[in-house]
Amino acid sequence: MSTQDEELQNKFLAGVTDDSLDGIAYKKVFDAISTEPHFNLPINFADKVVQQLETNEANSTASEMRWLAAGIFLLVIGAVVGAILSGFRPSFGAFKFWASYPGLFVFGLIFLFFIQWLDKTIIGKGLKIG
Repeated sequence: MSTQDEELQNKFLAGVTDDSLDGIAYKKVFDAISTEPHFNLPINFADKVVQQLETNEANSTASEMRWLAAGIFLLVIGAVVGAILSGFRPSFGAFKFWASYPGLFVFGLIFLFFIQWLDKTIIGKGLKIG
């Protein structure tokens, strides 16, 4: 709150009238706050609100899953159409490189398993995950 707002609030609480626009606005706000509403909420109002929110959340989740499935389906269809129109032919020629270096392939596999083990034993214990 700014100093001017605090001064207006203190004036209003002290009973001093302020005919400025801000003073009139403060008077309306404090009058509205000081009066109780003329209606009573049912006892189970909060339960009904929570139930409605849960229902809306369940419907929202189902709707999101349908949109996700539709998106994945359209992505696959687009990939197939793109592959057909571009004349894509799958080739495993890139993997012929590994035939010349079997030791590098084995080293890579062992290194990956070592990194996984290291993560599980040292880092996982520090994070209290594993």
